[in-house]
Amino acid sequence: MASAPSHAARIPAGSGDGAIRPLPARRDRNAAGEIARYLGAVSILLVGAVHAQQYYDAYCAVVPTIGTLFLLSFIGAGIAGVALLAPVRRLGRNLGDLILVLAALGAIGIAAGSLVSLLISEYTPLFGFMESGYRLAIVLAIVFDALATVFLGVFVLIVAPRLVRSR
Repeated sequence: MASAPSHAARIPAGSGDGAIRPLPARRDRNAAGEIARYLGAVSILLVGAVHAQQYYDAYCAVVPTIGTLFLLSFIGAGIAGVALLAPVRRLGRNLGDLILVLAALGAIGIAAGSLVSLLISEYTPLFGFMESGYRLAIVLAIVFDALATVFLGVFVLIVAPRLVRSR
C-alpha cells in the first residue's frame, strides 16, 4: 500500500506554526537593497531640490556661509543621487558596488549633516543664522533627510558586507 505524499513540507516556515523563519534568500536581500538604493537616490535628489529652492527662491544665497552650504548641499546631493541611479555595475560588480556604496555614504553624510544642522539652527544660531518655525521647506527637508539616511543606510548594510567578502 502506497502512502500519500506529505504536504507538510509545502507549508512555509513561520506561517503560524511557531517555527523560526530562515534569513531571506540572497535574491530577496538583493531586491531589498536595490529598492532601498533607488528610494534613497530619489530622497537625496529631493534634499538637493529643497536646498536649491531655498538657495534661489528664499534668498539663502545672501546669507554668508549658510548660502554657500545650501549651494554645496544641492550640488553634492545631485552628484550622489545621479551616481546612485547610474548603471555603474556595468563597470563590474565589485567596482560598481564600491562606487554605489561610496555615493550612498556621501549622500548619508549630506542628509545627516543637513538634518543635524537644521535641528541645531532651530535652537541656537548656526554660522550666525537661526531658523524659526517649521514652514513647508523645513518639514520637507527633515522628511527627505531622514528618508535618504534610512534608505541608503539599509542599502549600505546590505551591499557593503558582500563587497568586503569579495575582497
